[in-house]
Amino acid sequence: MAIDAVDLTDPVATALLAGSALDRAGRRYALMGGLLLAAYGEPRETHDADIAVVDLSVDEVRELLDSAGLSAAVAIPDAGLTFGGLVLGRVTLLGGDEHLGLNTVDVVRTRSPRYDLAAIDRSLRVPLRNSTIQALAPEDFVVYKALATRDKDLDDAASVLRRSGDLLDLDLVESEIEALAAEIPDFDVRGKWAKIRERRRAR
Repeated sequence: MAIDAVDLTDPVATALLAGSALDRAGRRYALMGGLLLAAYGEPRETHDADIAVVDLSVDEVRELLDSAGLSAAVAIPDAGLTFGGLVLGRVTLLGGDEHLGLNTVDVVRTRSPRYDLAAIDRSLRVPLRNSTIQALAPEDFVVYKALATRDKDLDDAASVLRRSGDLLDLDLVESEIEALAAEIPDFDVRGKWAKIRERRRAR
């Protein structure tokens, strides 16, 4: 993929370039967020590429993007923002405005190192446009959404249950929710999961 031929305001192109750079470096990651929702649930508009990580810092992601020929800068450093059970950093590409959510790669980990590793271990190689990328399994997509704070994250997870529910390993989801409730006691993971199930039934 020639970088000068890619529209980096396109989040799919951004995700594929970031994934390619991380793959070449042998680093572990998984696509998550709005782009993956289109495969597992009910699609919605998204403007950035979200990746789940285990041992990758935001600075390392920036360096790998630089090495792939992209001009990148850290917009939000490691541990810069905590949302519920998630911690987010952000890399901006080619001087894009991170406040608009354009030209950005969000680097996401949970507040449970154990779960980060387990989710990456379960990740899958999936098709995206004319390429492939590593992505969270649908069960872990739902769990990550239960760890988030935005209302639309609950809707996203509920849409995955509606569309893929019979195919999901709900015992695995329940087990991880219980483990995370103990590991992140100041965030109501069980309550979020209950709301997700309620919204699934609401349709």
